[in-house]
Amino acid sequence: MNDPKINRIIGYIVLFIGFGFVIAGTVCGDILKIIFYVIAALLIAGSFVWMIMKVRCPHCGALLHLKLYSIARCPHCGKNTDPDE
Repeated sequence: MNDPKINRIIGYIVLFIGFGFVIAGTVCGDILKIIFYVIAALLIAGSFVWMIMKVRCPHCGALLHLKLYSIARCPHCGKNTDPDE
């Protein structure tokens, strides 16, 4: 999957699932709290690694912005980020 827009969406979905585990961990008992926090840490770290590796320009390979705004054009090479073009 080389579409940086879809990869960024996947990264944010995993990130928010990790935040959900943090919230769930705050209302659970001692053992479950530790388990939920470990799962949350893995998901959050994994989402950042995923986005840094996969949200790149298909033409020049530069890292695109990870913020929630349009990445229709690469700020480095100026080309369209649609991998089909």
